[in-house]
Amino acid sequence: MGYAQGMNDLLARFLVVTDSEVDAFWMFERYMKDKRIDFMEVSMMRKVALVRKLISEIDRDLYQFFESSECHDYLFCHRWLLLDFKREFTFQDSLRIFEVLGTHYLELYSDKAQVETDKAIAKEFLNEGGEMRPGRGMMNFEFTFDLFVCVAILTLHRDKICQSTDAASVYGCLNSLSMNMDLSSVLKQAVHLCLQYCRQTVTKGFAEINI
Repeated sequence: MGYAQGMNDLLARFLVVTDSEVDAFWMFERYMKDKRIDFMEVSMMRKVALVRKLISEIDRDLYQFFESSECHDYLFCHRWLLLDFKREFTFQDSLRIFEVLGTHYLELYSDKAQVETDKAIAKEFLNEGGEMRPGRGMMNFEFTFDLFVCVAILTLHRDKICQSTDAASVYGCLNSLSMNMDLSSVLKQAVHLCLQYCRQTVTKGFAEINI
């Protein structure tokens, strides 16, 4: 893969932190072995579609608003995901979120998510009077943490977004959020939504088994 628009935004983070063109190049080269798939149109459109699916599970009303506003393509998330939110926050905050995403601190397969899932299963187990039920099978592991960050941004600003009257005003509203968001609040919300999804999936799994 050759150069593609947006790669310079990613490389800039390595260059600023290392202050060495050589080190930045090799770190970027290694990073792109995993990231390159996001620069392929089919793969990125799949991620964008997953944002739509995730918000439909987390905030049905907001999902319906986007559908009725003809914003169901969710292309406003494309830049967020491609550049790991670099242009949405100050440069220092963009380094913070880049590190958070790079460490895979909280993914649905991570220990923290696993603990939350196990706690939810234990709770449902007690609610069922001690009858063992499989409650983990419906979790979608394609929902990576960067998708939860996207949904966190949308849910934190849902009131402002829902004041929009058409697709153009929705996009205008979302563009105005760039450099006007508090990263700590966004990350806190993303963690909350991720753990909520773990619990919700278990509860839904038990409910469907009871049908």
